Amino acid sequence: MKNNAHQNEPLGERLMRLQKGSPTESLDTLLNSIDNYFNNEIRITPQKHQTSLLFLGIHAVALTISEIFWGLKGKYGYKKFLETFVDGNTDDKKFSRVSNTIHNWRNVLAHQWIASSGYKIEYNYDLNMGFIEKDNKLIINPKIYCQLYLDAFSVGGKIWQINHLLSDKELNDAKERFINKFIEQ
Repeated sequence: MKNNAHQNEPLGERLMRLQKGSPTESLDTLLNSIDNYFNNEIRITPQKHQTSLLFLGIHAVALTISEIFWGLKGKYGYKKFLETFVDGNTDDKKFSRVSNTIHNWRNVLAHQWIASSGYKIEYNYDLNMGFIEKDNKLIINPKIYCQLYLDAFSVGGKIWQINHLLSDKELNDAKERFINKFIEQ
């Protein structure tokens, strides 16, 4: 499986295209790259019960997109991403309601691994709900969480409706943030 988002277009050509193109082209480049290269790895995590990788991967995408689209970082950007793209139609699928807990848990996974907060979160792939809070514990069905995330990237998914979510000024600001981050890193 080829999974290198950086080698399919020479650096100079990509930078020029991003700078000269419309904001939509720049943001679509980011989204297409995430979907074609990063999401192909996220897609297999539920079947393999690679739960930590599932949460780390989705969170990385959420923070990347929220910082580019809205200039929001950390728990605020994560919550905005969930509200805009992932939340389902029922209360048990509105993951933005428990975004602080998931965000903190991702931080433990990424930077600490073991913490007392691990006693307050549980995964249950057989849960017929997205999540439930019970006995001071958040129980999440990672399969449902992941599917709602991937639905945002499906054909006609919410994430592709960026022109309807951002004003022209916001689109231009997002393009500028994307190009600046692209150059800086």
